Amino acid sequence: MLHRRRAGVGLIAAAVAIPLAVAATAFACANLATLTLTRTVASPGADITAYGRNYSSNAAASPVQIRFNGRAGRVLFEGRPAANGKLTGTFKAPNVQAGRYVLVATQRGPDGRPAAGTPGRAPLRITGGRRSSEAVPPAGPTTPTLPSLPVGIGLAALMLGLAGGGAALVAGTRRRSASSAQPVA
Repeated sequence: MLHRRRAGVGLIAAAVAIPLAVAATAFACANLATLTLTRTVASPGADITAYGRNYSSNAAASPVQIRFNGRAGRVLFEGRPAANGKLTGTFKAPNVQAGRYVLVATQRGPDGRPAAGTPGRAPLRITGGRRSSEAVPPAGPTTPTLPSLPVGIGLAALMLGLAGGGAALVAGTRRRSASSAQPVA
């Protein structure tokens, strides 16, 4: 009876964990916003064209803002995506110290929260910029992207299911081993 109870607990844990893992994986495979640049190396003042995909074209959503070096960075471009979610925008490379930076394309949904799948990111290397004695303003805090939460939940659910199934398997094996070790009368 104890063997059946343990196996039942393991099956229940697996029955709960597997759908959670599938749902989290499906959500994590959503279309994420992308951002690509015509040039990833530029000198200050050079024209750069950015192309993006998978942004919200909902009229109540905010325009897409391409920000320098983080979500809270200086806005280099602002524009609305086309009806198909694609974005094209041209801006000047900022006059900053030479180095490697990231451009972040942010957008707020109709509810005021970051739009699903955003931000899009693209690397940018600035050459021949300001002297190192001139400070670059900090980018501000960054927050984790939304898909990281469901992926973590899915992995935790999968591990819980595997642990429950493994525990049931071990319990069943021990039960069989104990019953087979008894002398035959």
